[in-house]
Parts: sequence; structure tokens; C-alpha cells
Amino acid sequence: MSNNMTDRLKYQEDEDAESAEKLNPTVERTFEDAFEQTGHGRLNHLVLFTSGLIMLNVSMESVGMSYAITAAECELQLTSKDKGLVNAAAFIGIISTSFLWGYLGDRIGRRAVMLPAILLSAVFSIISSFATNVWMLLVFRFLTGCLISASSATVYAYLGEMHANSKRAAAIAWSSAFISFSFIILPGLAWIIIPGKWSFSFAYMEIVPWRAFVWSWCAPGLAAAVILLFLPESPRYLLAAKGPDAALPVLAMMYAWNNKGQTMEDFPVKQLITGSEEVKVGGFAGAVKNVGLMFKVPLLRCVFISHISMFAVFMVSSGLYVWVPDILNSILRSNTNKSITICQIIHDKFVNASLHSESAACESEVSVAVFPISMSMGAVFALTYLAIGFLINKVGKKTLYSGIMFICGIATIGAAFVPEGIAATVLLIISLCSGCAASILAAIAVDVFPTQLRAMAMCVMYMVGRTGAAVGSNFLGATLDLHCHEAFAAFGVFTAGSTILMIFWPDPRQVRQQLEEKGFTY
Repeated sequence: MSNNMTDRLKYQEDEDAESAEKLNPTVERTFEDAFEQTGHGRLNHLVLFTSGLIMLNVSMESVGMSYAITAAECELQLTSKDKGLVNAAAFIGIISTSFLWGYLGDRIGRRAVMLPAILLSAVFSIISSFATNVWMLLVFRFLTGCLISASSATVYAYLGEMHANSKRAAAIAWSSAFISFSFIILPGLAWIIIPGKWSFSFAYMEIVPWRAFVWSWCAPGLAAAVILLFLPESPRYLLAAKGPDAALPVLAMMYAWNNKGQTMEDFPVKQLITGSEEVKVGGFAGAVKNVGLMFKVPLLRCVFISHISMFAVFMVSSGLYVWVPDILNSILRSNTNKSITICQIIHDKFVNASLHSESAACESEVSVAVFPISMSMGAVFALTYLAIGFLINKVGKKTLYSGIMFICGIATIGAAFVPEGIAATVLLIISLCSGCAASILAAIAVDVFPTQLRAMAMCVMYMVGRTGAAVGSNFLGATLDLHCHEAFAAFGVFTAGSTILMIFWPDPRQVRQQLEEKGFTY
């Protein structure tokens, strides 16, 4: 009897506590609990869409010049080496400033870094369209790369921090799909704009289609900047940098946006309990220290393998991609009826240009067929991303990555030696699918890096990857005219051969165990 009475009393006490909590205007919650109460709705969808636009902008600014330089070749008197430098300029800008922007994003805020950088990158990109010589174009494409690096380095942090843990992975996956859209949108815009025969005078120069094309790809970034004006700073960053009083109003705003008919005053959490979940914002010395830990056992082998592999991925997928419109244009404009390789077509174009450099007028017309072929490439990339999503758990990450890279390496070699334009184009498209392996490699690498090092590790790995893009673009610029077969063979062998490194990838469980013993968490 006494036990039943005790149970009833305990139940009544629990009910009274719940009722009091509902009526209590100063309900306290941990940050994660409060974040979950904001719900998932309009604000999250808007953040996802805006982050997708930012990723689209970064991708378009990085490779957009590959479509413009062919049309600008005669006007700016561009050689193959010049084209290689111009194509690499944005990547060099991203590489040289990624660490700085990552540090600033931790110090002054994610949104605070991205918003002005996106606006300034559009300004410099538009200024680059008024270039009258190769050096002016190089400088402003480099500066544009430095500024879009701010978005590239911080958009993933902002997107992740604006979603609850249960929704974070899906949000990042959906927004990353916008990257593949750039490979459809860019050639589509180029198809509409570049073949035009119009021109008009503006200030001291004649505006022609390729210059207007540069303006067009700034649109996603400018749209993202406008939306960012109405979006809040990351509440996780505010909690770490300024404390719970700064984070709480943002959580209340998210609650009001996500729950129709509710206001900020209706947010049930009135006070945040700070604890172990609070993220500490490290200074520059802390960031450097984290990088140093990556190059010690047991992570040293993981860093070595993943960085070389990412270098290979970007060298082919981005380094070669920026040359594909120019290569396709050479194939489509070739007058020969014989079955010859693309390398022979490129070499003949170079010889003819050298022999008739003074007597013949320069021709920079872009074949219209380049653009639908390039859009088809983008569609293939999108389908490959979808296929990876279905196969990665069935086949295994390492097996799928190695299979894709090996096939792409062989296709790269074959593209230079196949004496048939259509077959060479198909092989080029296959070789460029190596870019889709970057997401698999990231999934492999993220398993071994602890929470405290993961963001910086991914940042450094992608910096090395973009270095591969810059090296690949310049390497092709220096060798394509006279050593085309050797260049493609080197790319293919390095791409296929890099898969051997995966044999030496350590067991993630052993790496985790060693690092957990040192106090790291996953």
C-alpha cells in the first residue's frame, strides 16, 4: 500500500514539475536542446539554398574563364601558356588565402566574412572583364580567387552550424549538388552569349560577348549576398565568441521563421545553459597547432595518402577541365578529313599559327557545338554523383574510389591516342568524372580525423587539391602544343597510379583508438 502511495506521489511530483516548466518564463536548456526546439523549416531551407548558390558561385568563378579565353584569344593575344595561367589564377588565389579565411571565419564570424567577400569578388570579376591585356586579366582573376576563397572556406561551417545534428549531413549533401549544376549552367550561358556577333562601346573600349559572359556568372553570388543580408550569423559561432546572450536571440529568430504563426517572444527557451558542448574559438596559434598534430603519428600516413590522392583528383578533374572547351573547339574547327588524334589537331593548329602569325588574321570564333557537349558533361557529372550515392555503401568507399580513379586514368591516356574525335570526346568526359571521386575521398578521410581536427584537416586537403588544379592547368598550358601525348600520358598514369596508395590506408578503428587514448573525441 505504501509503495503504491509513493508511486502516486512521485507521479504527481513529475506532473507538477512539467506544468511548472511550461508556465515558467525562464526555462533553461542546453544549446543543443534549444537548437532542436527551433524546428526545421523555412529558415533552414533558405540557408541551404543560399549555401548552394555560394557553392555554385565558387565553382563558376573557378572554371568560368575556360569558356571565355577561347573567345578572347585574339583580342588579348593569348598564347597557350597565357591561357594556362589565366585558368589557374583563381585556383592560386583560393589556395593562397584559404587558411587565412578559415582563421578569420573563426574570429569574426561566418556570415561576417562571406557577405563582403562575395560582393567584392563580384566587383573584381566584373573588372577582370574589362582587361585589355593578359596581365590585367591575371591580376584580377587572382584577386577574385582570393575573395571567393572566403566563401569556399566558410560556407560548409555556416551551413552545418545552421542545422541540427540530425539534419546536418543531408543539408550538406543537398547543397553540394549545386556544384554539379555549374557544369551545366556555365556552358548554357556561354552558348547563349558567346556566339553573338553584337558589340557596343563603353567608356574606352568595345564590349563584346565574352566580356558580358563574365558578368553573367556573377549572378548566383550576388543573389546569395542579397539573401545573406536577411540571414543571421551562426548561433554556434555566437555562443563560442560572445556567449549565450548573443546566441539566444538568433535561436528565437529561427524558431519564429520555422514555426508559422509564432514570434520570437514565443520561443520557449529563455536562458541557455553553457557546458561542454560550447565550442571554443581558437586563435591563430591554436589553428597552427591543430595543423601540426595532423602531421604526427597516427594521422601522418592518412594525411600523406589523402593529400596526394586529392591532388590527383583535382589535377585531372579541374586542371584538365579548364582546357576542355579549347580542346573541343580545336576538334570541331579542324578542317581535316583524316582520322587523327586530338593531339595532332592541337599540334597542327600551333604550327599553322606559328607559320602564319603575321600574314594570317587571328581567328577566335568558338564552335557552337562546344556548348551542348559541355552541358552533356555536366549532366554526366550529376548522374555520376547520384550513382555514387547509391553505390557507396554497397561497393565500399575505397573500392569505389579506386575503381573510378583507375578508369578515369585509363580514359585520360586513351583520349590522346584515339584517332577519332567522337571517341576522344567520350573518353575526355569519362576522365573528367574523376572530380566526383573527391566526395568519396572526403568520406574516407573524415572517418579518421577527430572532431577537434576535422574542419582544418578537410580545409588543408582541399587546398592541396586546388594546388593540383593550378599545377595541372599550367602543366597543360606549357606542354599541350608540342608534347600533348606525353602530357596526357603523365596525367593518366598519375591518376590511375594514385589508387595504389589506398592499399596502405590504415584501419580507421585503430587510428580512432590511438587518438581516443590521447584524449581526442569522434
